[in-house]
Amino acid sequence: MKWEDKGILIATSKFGETDQIATFITQFHGMAKGLIKGGLSKKQKPYLQIGNEFNIIWKSRLEEQLGFFTFDPIKVYGVNLFATQKKLELLSCCCNLLYDGMAENHPNQKLYTDTQNLIHNICDIDDETILLYNYMMWERELLSQLGFALTLDKCNATGTTTDLCYISPKTGHAICKTAGEPYKTKLLPFPKIWKDTNIIRFDNLTIENINEALNVLEYFFDKHIYAEKNKTMPYIRRSLAK
Repeated sequence: MKWEDKGILIATSKFGETDQIATFITQFHGMAKGLIKGGLSKKQKPYLQIGNEFNIIWKSRLEEQLGFFTFDPIKVYGVNLFATQKKLELLSCCCNLLYDGMAENHPNQKLYTDTQNLIHNICDIDDETILLYNYMMWERELLSQLGFALTLDKCNATGTTTDLCYISPKTGHAICKTAGEPYKTKLLPFPKIWKDTNIIRFDNLTIENINEALNVLEYFFDKHIYAEKNKTMPYIRRSLAK
């Protein structure tokens, strides 16, 4: 078995004294793992940093085996991805959620492109509020691509598209104020940033606006991804919106 693709490195782990197991999100083959011989060597290790993009070749005798990667760097971001603590946090959160949420060998070209764009933004943008907004929107799309899209265009109880104030923790559907008021202590708040376009249009975006949305997304990632696997969300993500 052999295939070639483009890939973004999202995780590595040591294997023996000189090798690494690498995990890539690829353009056409989904999330894929393989052994990189000599991955801990002085020649290869500097390139094998999360977020970097590569041309990769995967080979194995059988499709179900771990297989081996060889690679050729396309984009090596270096210090630009680690220039600030916030950039490093967002990159780590991105890679952790992909690694924990994606199934292996399930192609998703949109998710690859979205992640590629997010990493470019993390590298190029210095405004932390804009960075955090871009990350939050990527995370919402990731949740959707994993099969747990939030339905926020109208109230699930009445069908109205106005006065949406809550989100059902069971279904991820929007609930209007009238229908949700009696149960508001059991519902999630509807983040203002997802219903008020003026926040962005008039440069009124705040970290608090984004954190409201991140907290809702954290709830659904916990419920649908981590609880299902008897795992807990990484601390770095839990602390992102605190």
